[in-house]
Amino acid sequence: MRSFVFAALLLSLPAAAEYAAADLTNGGTIKGKITYNGKPPPPKKIMITKDPKICGTSRDDDTFEIAPDGGVRNVVVYLADIKSGKKFEGEMKPELDQKGCHYQPHVQVVALHSTLQVKSSDPILHNVHSYLNGSTVINFAVPPQPGLVLPKKLDKPGGQQLKCDVHNFMTGGFFVAENPYYGLTGEDGTYEIKDVPAGNYTIATWHQAAGPLSEPIAVAAGGTATFNGKVK
Repeated sequence: MRSFVFAALLLSLPAAAEYAAADLTNGGTIKGKITYNGKPPPPKKIMITKDPKICGTSRDDDTFEIAPDGGVRNVVVYLADIKSGKKFEGEMKPELDQKGCHYQPHVQVVALHSTLQVKSSDPILHNVHSYLNGSTVINFAVPPQPGLVLPKKLDKPGGQQLKCDVHNFMTGGFFVAENPYYGLTGEDGTYEIKDVPAGNYTIATWHQAAGPLSEPIAVAAGGTATFNGKVK
């Protein structure tokens, strides 16, 4: 009886509120740089035997793209707990292409509840397989059919690793964002998040292979806060 009452109480609780756009004035900025923690690993060459006419015979492993000074590319830096602020301007039909046996873009940030448009520019069979915390979210074959677009609604927030089960050297990822307060690091590892309402937040990171970071950050009205992190 007690467990039944507890379950009923859980069902009666309101769902967590999703992010809401609100008027914003005098927002602040968060900026910084993400670097590799320790000595960067030497570049790794991948030899290719599957579909070499399309995929090539070798390529550099692009799981980690690290600048000479240690800056790490394609790290998503985001506010994990902000509930309102600027309008989400993200594309609601983002595209994921497969070209030359590469996911394009290699990493991207997309809006929660957007519909990913999966396609392939290659004249060979591919497979799109994504994982969220180790569990499969997307897993379907993409045949070499010109004009074919396979839609997938993205209703689970967080970062998803990508792989192709046909070509195991193809990797990438995308981050499903619950709010527009994120940055994607460039070639030098830097990022910037603008128009942040004054307040205290949790800033976090996601990378397709590195462990996540998370720590509190305070943003003043019209001010600039800094978050630098090291990933591995």
